[in-house]
Amino acid sequence: MSRTVFISSTYKDLTNHRREVWNTLKSLGISVRGMEEFGARTTGPLATCLAEVEQSDVYVGIIAYRLGSIDQTTQQPFTLLEYKKAAEQGKEILIYLADDGAACFANDLMDQDPETRERLAAFKRTLRELHTVETFASPIDLAEKLSRDLRKHLLSEEVDQAQSAVDEDSFANAERALTAFLLTPKRLNGREVRLRVAFKGQPFPASRRLCQRFNLDYGFTVGVEMHVSRPAGSNSSFSMLNEIYATGNNIDALLELVRAGEGDLYAQLQFTEGELQGVRANYWGTEGYILPTASATSNMGLLGLQYVPGEPAEGKVILLFTKAG
Repeated sequence: MSRTVFISSTYKDLTNHRREVWNTLKSLGISVRGMEEFGARTTGPLATCLAEVEQSDVYVGIIAYRLGSIDQTTQQPFTLLEYKKAAEQGKEILIYLADDGAACFANDLMDQDPETRERLAAFKRTLRELHTVETFASPIDLAEKLSRDLRKHLLSEEVDQAQSAVDEDSFANAERALTAFLLTPKRLNGREVRLRVAFKGQPFPASRRLCQRFNLDYGFTVGVEMHVSRPAGSNSSFSMLNEIYATGNNIDALLELVRAGEGDLYAQLQFTEGELQGVRANYWGTEGYILPTASATSNMGLLGLQYVPGEPAEGKVILLFTKAG
């Protein structure tokens, strides 16, 4: 049986995000409810929104950096009241928050009043406490994550078949994203992609330099060498993406995949400017690129030591593991 999704968000700042989500859900054959199709009604805007929530099966909350319209009676934002209605009625609730480190919004699309910003922050804290939230970096990133998540929550045969087609396309989407990322990494910074990888060697602790550049927890971040086996034919094109890292609570999930030797996973594309050499931590000694020479340096016949510097890099791109596929 087909199910209905209600999209809850502010509008001015998330117009493009709503459009991308709307088109994605429609392509899956899902019935969508939201302000785009309210039309003229005798009821007020809030009453219309709450009635649409009541008639929906799934509530999708998309929150960025605006609190939005305020109900004059309760002095609460529409988005909060819509969420409360969904929670009261036991609806399936999916929450997506803008990624503070990757999402880009102009200042005029963000609340500037300190009190309003604190109210929005409190709303987000409540959502994080009560739900497992997902973050998004762009409209396309949001739509892809939502379509993936809905497979877990919508059980109709039509949706499952449509989602299977979406899964098949996910590697094609990843190939396009990786190609664009390696050309203009700052533009796709924070984008999540699905990959199939084969691991090489053993995990290693990530260096202090790498953790500082990518804002990871030094001493609580690991890396492992790998190569991308899918998207198909990407091994040569994406050969510079030959490591993947995990930090915090994601480490155990990555290590489980490493023990299996290969597997599907999701990774976030990340980029930093500036030179970065040495990705492996050395907790017990000094890092270096010292090699023995072929000639002796003294009458005692001791081998000489030669420092072999690497070519300085202009930046660094990495894959940051987010979850198993």
